[in-house]
Amino acid sequence: MGITLRRTAVLCFLGLAVLLPATVGAGVARADGGDDSQLVDISKQLGGLQKKLDDLQAHGRWARQGKLAEAADCGFDDPAAVFAPWGDAAGYSLIPGGGLDDLSAWSLKNVDFSGEHDPFTLGSGSLAFSKGDSEAVTPAMCVSLDNPTLRLFLADRGGNGKAQLEVKVLYEDTDGHTHNLTIARLKVGDAWQPSVVIPIGVNMLSVASVSGWTPVAFDFKVHGLQKGETFALDGIYVDPSWSR
Repeated sequence: MGITLRRTAVLCFLGLAVLLPATVGAGVARADGGDDSQLVDISKQLGGLQKKLDDLQAHGRWARQGKLAEAADCGFDDPAAVFAPWGDAAGYSLIPGGGLDDLSAWSLKNVDFSGEHDPFTLGSGSLAFSKGDSEAVTPAMCVSLDNPTLRLFLADRGGNGKAQLEVKVLYEDTDGHTHNLTIARLKVGDAWQPSVVIPIGVNMLSVASVSGWTPVAFDFKVHGLQKGETFALDGIYVDPSWSR
């Protein structure tokens, strides 16, 4: 599919992405119990990316690939309704390395591997953020318009409810340069629970790629930890089926 035909698809996606943040300030209650006030309004940034896509189309060009694309893993497991118990029937797949059984492709700073695992899925451990500068970056992966959302399991142990886990998406612009964009600031309680459904947004850039996909990675950094508090993160999934 060329850029001209793909543009129809991305404009429909962009419209959805712009409408969603309009509900963020209201903290809309959802069937899955999530609070969309944890999402960040990225409609302005997506609008800027759309202009760049339009410019590429006008000049008959494709996006360049950079270092993030060179490292991207395009393999996803078969999707499953992992979050169905919380009213989310969409099929999700673990991201490459999202099961935390192999952390060799991750970038970790003051993050420990814990033997504790969420009680809802198979696995053997989780990531523990226990210092103020704890940060974890996933391996790079391939996403397209069929990969619109991110979701994960997490818990906040020993805190006062004020700490948050900032979620950034790392992506390549149309010139192949890597940028980051904050897409959520997550807050949870002491018990393991799923995060809100997080729109990735920048997967729209896949329409300008010859390959049909664009590379992304996710950066998780904790803020506001108290002494003795630990943020635990486990099982990171994307929705590969455009099922919403």
